[in-house]
Amino acid sequence: MAVRRAGPVAVLILTAVVVVAAWVSWFLGGLTFADAADDSYLLTNSAQALTFTTFGALVLAHRPGHRIGLLFVAYGACYTLSVACLGLLTDAVGLPEGWARAVELFGITAWIPAPVVCLPLIVQLFPDGRPLSRRWRPLAVATLAVLPFTPIPTLPVAAGPAGDGPATEEPMLPVIVGEVAQRLIPVFAAVAALVLLASLGALVLRVRRSRGVPRQQLMWLLWAVGLFAALNAQRIVTTDGPVLFLLTLPLIPAAATVAILRHGLYDIELIVNRSLVYGALTLGVVLAYLGIVAGLSALARDRLSAAPLIATAAVALAFAPARSAVQSLVDRVMYGQRRDPVAAAARVGLRLGAGLDGVLRAVCEALRLPYAAVASDGRLVATYGRSPRRRHTVSLEVADGPPADLLVGLRAGESRLSGADRRALELLAAPVGLALQAVRLSEQLGESRTRIVAAREEERRRLRRDLHDGLGTVLTAVTLKADAAHNLRHTDPERSARLLLDLRADLTAAIADIRRLVYNLRPPALDELGLLGALRQRAHDSWRREHAGYVVTIDAPDDLPPLPAGVEVAAYRIATEAVTNALRHGGATACRVSLRADHAALHVEVSDDGSGGAGAWPHGVGLRSMHERAGELGGTLTAGPTDRGGRVHARLPLEQT
Repeated sequence: MAVRRAGPVAVLILTAVVVVAAWVSWFLGGLTFADAADDSYLLTNSAQALTFTTFGALVLAHRPGHRIGLLFVAYGACYTLSVACLGLLTDAVGLPEGWARAVELFGITAWIPAPVVCLPLIVQLFPDGRPLSRRWRPLAVATLAVLPFTPIPTLPVAAGPAGDGPATEEPMLPVIVGEVAQRLIPVFAAVAALVLLASLGALVLRVRRSRGVPRQQLMWLLWAVGLFAALNAQRIVTTDGPVLFLLTLPLIPAAATVAILRHGLYDIELIVNRSLVYGALTLGVVLAYLGIVAGLSALARDRLSAAPLIATAAVALAFAPARSAVQSLVDRVMYGQRRDPVAAAARVGLRLGAGLDGVLRAVCEALRLPYAAVASDGRLVATYGRSPRRRHTVSLEVADGPPADLLVGLRAGESRLSGADRRALELLAAPVGLALQAVRLSEQLGESRTRIVAAREEERRRLRRDLHDGLGTVLTAVTLKADAAHNLRHTDPERSARLLLDLRADLTAAIADIRRLVYNLRPPALDELGLLGALRQRAHDSWRREHAGYVVTIDAPDDLPPLPAGVEVAAYRIATEAVTNALRHGGATACRVSLRADHAALHVEVSDDGSGGAGAWPHGVGLRSMHERAGELGGTLTAGPTDRGGRVHARLPLEQT
């Protein structure tokens, strides 16, 4: 470990020695710190040499041979050479004029490869140092191709009068070289700028397409580049020198080093969030201050000397509310309404009328999520957005039917949802569950209507068959026998009498068929005795006669209100079917039928003392028929086992819609 770190440490020590020696030479030559800051690039070049070399050595010490660390060191070496040359040009060293001229030219050339070649390569190879895909390799080739042309900006200086530097009696290069170089400088600058911009564009695309740890690392570099650009945006207005520009550039290697060595230690999403908040606050404070001062000065015609003080007080008073507002705005842009889950739930609830698809879209919009879906029974019921690789699952609570889950896609770069996101989704699961229940009820309603239509047509077909094949045949035979008996009344009275007896039997069978058909349409007992009387008659005559010892109790008030015909038939059929099921399948010895009516519905409850079974009852023909009869009227029916046996409860609305 110590041997592995010796090389990077030695490079860092050498850089520090060169920088210190240059500053010592500077001060011994009679120059001041102000001269270093204002009249030369000694300060800025020293800062970049030390920072880039330091971060490069740090990366290489922990990741030997890492290309980003090597590029940091190369970047720092360019500025170290420039600093060394600046230190040699002072009066304390006293170089001969020819040597001084050569050192000066080398010093102003040595730093150029750093921003023109090293910096784009750092952006291109970050974070693991491996080359980009084939589509970006021409960019790396173009970056390296710029390296031989980096002396172009200093050739006019070496050519004497053609350059911007001081004229010399003996130029180091022919004047024609300086003139050609002068014309090539804009081309060189444009190519270098395009290479850097293309590298940054590739970085943005990689951030958008990457996931997990690589994206977190790339976000660090992108954040540093954005912060560097924001800090130097003032140069567009102030046209200040490059001091701030060069001193803030080390933000890039600092962020890159953190991303390579400690990317999991800090939450880059939080850092970006806070940077946006305080960046917007800083801009707002400056603009508000300048606006208030300018406004007060204009109103007072420059006679109000306290304008800056008033502006400062106003900005201070508005800072806290402004920070809260900006923080809320940034959170809303990045994460939606996760900090206000009640508002998010209200937003989703307003979309219940749009169906499950509309609700899922509202969930994505409320939390800025890329994808949402509802899954049940191993299939997707509804989806919105494009499914990412990483998803989070929330269980949905539904009244009945198979269990279901809400699936949401994680935002780009996230490996898991935050606690605030999970809490918001738990609240949003309620309206999503309601929407799913509505979809299921709609599907059940459609299926029920289909079954009703099919049952109606089947009933018509059965009636036609019974009337044609049964009653029609009997009546035809009756007619023929009546004619035969009439013809034989004088010639063969005995045979005529036998035919009349057969005729009576046929008519009796026809009457039984008619009664059976009428009973299937509507039990006659309902018209003769009413619902309560019909059930009591059925309990007394049929059930007790067919099953000795079986007790059926009818519990209902004698003053039941008048019931619609459809409600009477449905209640009678449900009650008789439930009692029959308890008798046949439940092993019951006693059964209780309760009828109760309120202002809105008739409640029919059938309870027995049978085994009831374990778990939910299977949906056989009888149970399905009861559900359909209740559903046809817009009512509900629940059936299942209890601690004391079985129970069927139907709610039948009295007002049909």
